[in-house]
Amino acid sequence: MRYLLIIILMLSSAFGQADLAHKCGFASIPHAGTHVTRSGDRDIPQFDELLLDESIVSPQGHFRVHFTRTGDNAVPDAGGSGTPSYVLEAALAADSAYTVLVDDLGFLPPLPDDGIDGEELDVYIRDWNGSFYGMTYFGNSAPSITYLVIDNDYTESSYATSGLAALRVTIAHEFFHMVQLRYAYPFENSDEWSNAYWYEISSTWMEEKCYPQVDDYHAYVEDNFRQSSFPNLNDDRYGYAFSYGHGLFGQILDLEYGKSGGKHIMLDIWEELAGREATDNLDQVLRSSPWGSSLTQAVGKYALYNVFTGSRSITSKYYPDAPDLPEVSMHEYELPEIYPENLSVVLQPFEIAFKKFTIPTYSDFHIRGEDMSSEQIAYLTYHGFEDGSSLKSALGDYWVACKNVSSQDYIVLPMLNGDRDEGATFTLKFEGSTLPLQNIIQILWPNPSIPSIEQPKLSYMIAEPGRVELKIFNILGQVVYSEHRERSEGLKVVELQVPETSPAGLYFVQIFTAKAVMSRKFTVLK
Repeated sequence: MRYLLIIILMLSSAFGQADLAHKCGFASIPHAGTHVTRSGDRDIPQFDELLLDESIVSPQGHFRVHFTRTGDNAVPDAGGSGTPSYVLEAALAADSAYTVLVDDLGFLPPLPDDGIDGEELDVYIRDWNGSFYGMTYFGNSAPSITYLVIDNDYTESSYATSGLAALRVTIAHEFFHMVQLRYAYPFENSDEWSNAYWYEISSTWMEEKCYPQVDDYHAYVEDNFRQSSFPNLNDDRYGYAFSYGHGLFGQILDLEYGKSGGKHIMLDIWEELAGREATDNLDQVLRSSPWGSSLTQAVGKYALYNVFTGSRSITSKYYPDAPDLPEVSMHEYELPEIYPENLSVVLQPFEIAFKKFTIPTYSDFHIRGEDMSSEQIAYLTYHGFEDGSSLKSALGDYWVACKNVSSQDYIVLPMLNGDRDEGATFTLKFEGSTLPLQNIIQILWPNPSIPSIEQPKLSYMIAEPGRVELKIFNILGQVVYSEHRERSEGLKVVELQVPETSPAGLYFVQIFTAKAVMSRKFTVLK
């Protein structure tokens, strides 16, 4: 659910979210009393809740789920006298979200609602017709009585995820909004700032916390990642439309900080939020004991993680969903062939940027960040055509080396200006040299070799990128091993895979490129 006023929601549909339903309306009720009628029933804005003529209590007793079997708001599989499976799944999802947030993470439960529509917390199922995933209603201050309204089937094409998967993540998202209203009000200083974006970031993170197998939020990450200028964490230009995609920042807090002394970082943040602007609060909490960090450090990690998605993902590192996430847009540059070179990059307050540098020719080079302040974060990440992606180093007032880099490789610098008030200039210095290239075998070792102890290795250089074929022949000219693959230019080191069934004796290895054939003989002992 994203905190979006209805008018702002309509505006935001023109900016990147036009094809997707709004995660949530997070609608603000003018004052807490307006959702209670004289009869003690709830008055849901723009909806006749009397149409929902049945309800059940969830298995753990925390929620009452209201629904109907007839009309436009009917739930699926409503035939018969038993509880429809969709309703039961909603009740189970609500109980599950309660267990994660209240029992496991230690959050306070939502305020009781004084017996409106029953003693339990209320969940209403209606047809949102593809406009919203769900909506949490609340009063004009915190702590506030809350209730949530979810869709009756999630079949419309505007939902990135459909059916029960959408139902489950929506309830996780919306229930966290109910919990949040126990701690702080999103508009308590609306003349100067709104914290609504932080409510949406947190609730989108909760979707992944409860249901890591459901990837509904990926569609909203894609919206953020495709922007030519990456949206700031507190970017509210389009009605908080980017906040759903920034749910990834909640994962940063979870993965990098998690729990300390039995308390989760997210709980600590929410306990301290009342009366503070959200980024100020994040910074103060992160700087406090036991976390010993800062908002700049945390958002810098966010920038770094966002490089390693899609084809640049690394197994078991960074985001758990990294291979399935889209790739962030980057500004591209080409490194020089003649060094030294200086580059100045200006970032606006609290801006994240991703700078991609392609390599014109095979080279060694070094990079340093000149006179960077504690609010300036940059990392050097390397992406090899053959070796994959890796983090080289954080950048600072020291040289970081990149060796034997080919024209097929590239580097990415995720950068952050953590100053939320002033712009910052990053000065990057490059030193290096291009390296001479030729087609040559340099060395083969050990020779002779005993493969059961150590496989022979071959060091060779190729002058151009392209298809390279390697063959091993025995003394009779028979091929005992062969492989081929696309290679970048430069120096290569490979193990020679002599089959275990091959006898001791003399062998020959040949390297074939488009313009050269290179050979070397070696001896195998048993």
